[in-house]
Amino acid sequence: MKKIALVPVFNEEKTLLRVLESLEQMVDRIVIVDDGSNDASPTLAMEWAEDRTGAEVLRLQKNSGMSIALREGFLYLASKLIEGDLDPEDLLMTIDADGQHDAGEIRALCEYIERKGLDVALTRRDFSLYPYYKRLGNSLMTIWGSLWSGFHYSDIESGFRAMRVKVLPFLLDYYVGCRYSCAQEIAVLTARLGFVVDNKFSIPIHHYRSQTQLRDVVINASLGAWVFLRWRLGLKTRIKPARAQLAAGGRTL
Repeated sequence: MKKIALVPVFNEEKTLLRVLESLEQMVDRIVIVDDGSNDASPTLAMEWAEDRTGAEVLRLQKNSGMSIALREGFLYLASKLIEGDLDPEDLLMTIDADGQHDAGEIRALCEYIERKGLDVALTRRDFSLYPYYKRLGNSLMTIWGSLWSGFHYSDIESGFRAMRVKVLPFLLDYYVGCRYSCAQEIAVLTARLGFVVDNKFSIPIHHYRSQTQLRDVVINASLGAWVFLRWRLGLKTRIKPARAQLAAGGRTL
């Protein structure tokens, strides 16, 4: 079983290399998706990946939001599954590039997934560093997403999650992606598609940082309901991968 890390990046030059170096010790393959960064992140990512087997960089020409960055990574890895380069039971981890997640938790998370026979595991964050209003907002969004997913979640908005690669083609049948809607979409769809999901694996958070705004709450809530309706009505719109052109140390979309 291979372990793959998918890392969306937008202007993370201060933390990116530290995150990548910690991931290198824990996984077999790293796919970095640069979401149109305008700092040194793309250069750092491509230089780091250039001499490393199993490290790849996808570059989006303009900033499109985390959900689109993840979507392009999902599409790329789904194509590798179809080509036979990945096994359906391989594990994909999504992890933020800002250093708030501890890559050292990956081994225990993978063991937990194997022991429980899971297809998808959303981690549950320690909220001790979070202000009250963020904890309240997360609770409300978790209740909302649980309603549409039919599964009781404890922390639906965590960006650190793991899933079997076999989940990706089914997820992409309905996944839309808009700013930070990925958390609601993935949670709702994977549960409704019949995969074995879990949200009990607890992780520490080393520092608090939030980039979401009020409009993101509205978008996330709307997309959670919308993908449920797409699933319920069978409105599949599989998104074709963007054309990729080889670039020095990575790929450019």
